[in-house]
Amino acid sequence: MSKRVGVTKKVSLSVHRDDLRMLKERAKRVHGGNVSAVFAELILRVRREEALRKALEWYGKPIPLSEEDRARIDLEIFGKPATARRTTGDR
Repeated sequence: MSKRVGVTKKVSLSVHRDDLRMLKERAKRVHGGNVSAVFAELILRVRREEALRKALEWYGKPIPLSEEDRARIDLEIFGKPATARRTTGDR
């Protein structure tokens, strides 16, 4: 990983040694040993959660839907529901 001058900032933090062991294992398995990449992955998850929180604040509370409403929305999104296959007695 090349240095990105002015983009990243080095920080110091304390984590439980078992958690650090787990983070290092994930770094080896997923990111070629790069622990910073594991933190970047975690930060992305937090960013998504924050975006969802902000969206819910902006839109308001979730709208309660009946099963009929859900079925109508599914039909609009996915098209006609699958029809059951016909069987013709004994084969």
